[in-house]
Amino acid sequence: MYRRMIFLKRNLSFHACLCYNIYIMGHLKYFVGALVALLFTLYTWLGAGTISPWLRPWALWFALLIAEMMLIFPEQRRTENLFDARKRVLSNVLRDPFTWCCVGLFLFLTLQWLNAATFLEWDATTRTWTAIFPPLDWMVHPDAEAILATTPKATSGAIVKDPYFSWLPWSLRADEARIVLDWFIPIFVSLLAVRHATGRHTKRLLMVYTCIMTCVLAMGGIFDWTMGTQVLCWGREAKAFFFATFGYPNHAACFFPAVMLMATGLLLWSYEHRERTRVPLILYIITIALCGISGVLSGSRAGVLFVAAIVAFSVFYIPFRFAGSWNWSRRILVSLLLLSTATVVLGTAGFRMYAIQANRDRKEAIAAATTEEEKENALRMPTYAPMPAFDPVIDEIAQTEWATFFENPMLMRSGYQGILALRQHDEYFWYGAGARSFSRLSGKYIDPNNPEEADWFDKRMGIGQANVHNDTLQFLAEHGWIGYGLMLACTLCLLVPFMRDLLTSPRHTQNDIVADRCWLNRINAFTLFAFIAILLITIHSLMELVFRSPACLMLWGLLFVCAPGFMPRRQKQ
Repeated sequence: MYRRMIFLKRNLSFHACLCYNIYIMGHLKYFVGALVALLFTLYTWLGAGTISPWLRPWALWFALLIAEMMLIFPEQRRTENLFDARKRVLSNVLRDPFTWCCVGLFLFLTLQWLNAATFLEWDATTRTWTAIFPPLDWMVHPDAEAILATTPKATSGAIVKDPYFSWLPWSLRADEARIVLDWFIPIFVSLLAVRHATGRHTKRLLMVYTCIMTCVLAMGGIFDWTMGTQVLCWGREAKAFFFATFGYPNHAACFFPAVMLMATGLLLWSYEHRERTRVPLILYIITIALCGISGVLSGSRAGVLFVAAIVAFSVFYIPFRFAGSWNWSRRILVSLLLLSTATVVLGTAGFRMYAIQANRDRKEAIAAATTEEEKENALRMPTYAPMPAFDPVIDEIAQTEWATFFENPMLMRSGYQGILALRQHDEYFWYGAGARSFSRLSGKYIDPNNPEEADWFDKRMGIGQANVHNDTLQFLAEHGWIGYGLMLACTLCLLVPFMRDLLTSPRHTQNDIVADRCWLNRINAFTLFAFIAILLITIHSLMELVFRSPACLMLWGLLFVCAPGFMPRRQKQ
């Protein structure tokens, strides 16, 4: 009897440990996805990832952790054990061209950081010369100490000494070249991890989590807007109005409309594939509403235009896709809902444009009045109270000369900054001069024989000159054709499989909830809206510095790698 009890106790202990290990391993499969979600949250909430001192202590270590977990605890398929899953992930990572394009880009950016010039700059605050040296002491220019000791005081200016290997990729300042390493390496490693070490369900969960996180972010931004605060998270003061953690309005104007499109795609995909029991559809509806409001209140004309365009597209597309499967009562109900939404969004923008013009006419009439009767008539004209951070944006849209704006797609609103970036690119054609070098070098490309350029440069007073406001031109100027070409190669490695899935999705058997079986209606709903969101971010990057925000860059990449999780599996013959 005693021996039986001992055997039973040991047997129960073994089964208890086995069940516990199975439970732990079953949840560890979500560990990689949870780390990527945490990285995305940190980038988004920490000033949209644009404040480099907040990223430097942890960003590269986080990338190393995600890379390790991708190879140690990948998500297992039903028919494989952990060792088979590790072998599969390692094999797929090594065969993926995206991996080697990323390795090439990382090496290029690392060389630019290590092979930095010795940069000496006059500090007006301390009235001394400060030096920004390369990370490795033996690469510091030998004359640097002598220059610091013998150079007289100045009011401004900088002295640049050649890098140790002038024939290799180099950068003007090592501290600024390090910034892009904290952006690209963690984000691209995360995309590799999601692409190869997570399953379909985890990819969908990442998109759902993005909706939840963005809802919280949008509510914080709306609260900021109503309070008119200018204090960023943890008490950091911003120089101008910001939206939630986005210190630059155009980053918020890109991020929230892109998530709005993503949530719309999730809503339609869940409706088609009967996913309503897993995630309530109300979550996506709330996300769409909050992101639409956030895009409008971001303080950017791009945000207002993007939200208006998304609403207009959805009003026409949703009935086109689903009207054939609805009865008449549902058709009328949905049509009324969509028309009312379009009326509220587009009508509000139209009314604000009318109100701005009415206020302007009233002010001009009062100023032009010469008699008491004319003044009284002017005072009787309608007046509308302006909405802070909204009316100025609508006014800016109304006054924009759109024909001139799109006259040159590459320069667009960059103007002379784009021209100066092209001049810098001509001088540093292959390697560029390193991250953020444009802000240091742009002044020297002003044509002294062109008084218009000199006058423009003086009037700008340094405002907005640190960036080109066109990511393509800035990457070309700062990283040359080799660095920018590697970025394009990484993009193509993401784009080609994404487009293949998008264009072949009509071949898959689809739920009969879509009655109209035409080719357009058989395209996967989420992948279609993800493609439009990717296109929106890409187009905006030609007019703004969108990819200077890691939050926008990571959202753009996640839309690529998470889309396959929404594709129906091929039916076995």
